[in-house]
Amino acid sequence: MTPMVFQRVISSDDLSSVVQVLNVSHGTVAKDFGFTRETNPTNNAFIDESTLKSQLIKGIELYTLSPDGKTVGCIAIEKSSKEADTFYIEKVSVVPEFRNQGFGIKLMDFATSRIKESGGKIISIALIDSNAPLKNWYIKQGFKETGTRDFDHLPFSVCFMNKLV
Repeated sequence: MTPMVFQRVISSDDLSSVVQVLNVSHGTVAKDFGFTRETNPTNNAFIDESTLKSQLIKGIELYTLSPDGKTVGCIAIEKSSKEADTFYIEKVSVVPEFRNQGFGIKLMDFATSRIKESGGKIISIALIDSNAPLKNWYIKQGFKETGTRDFDHLPFSVCFMNKLV
């Protein structure tokens, strides 16, 4: 079995490989839903190094997953400033050719462990409400839908899901 190597990304790192993972993995979703840089500029399919660096400086924890030295995925964790004991998981990404091999679950398990170690009690995620396969993937991992919301700057409804740690 290939060892899973998780590495924390910091703002001074070369962010090009992480940006590529985010662009490629979220690019498939952007294509499926017809998103463009103009209709959904904050989508990770269109993120650049300066935006990612800014997010890292503001406090997200970003980790890459690199079995065999090749970065195949990443995940971000952010502590809520509004909700006690709550952490957000964001940027869950696996490069398309490495999907359906358990890497996404390994990323989620890693993030869950980090959140637990940090004293978190609730994990919250947000996703495209109409993305049924992804919603079901999260449900299989113990997440429950807590509501949906429309945002003026997004061309879709957002589904919020939580899981107790």
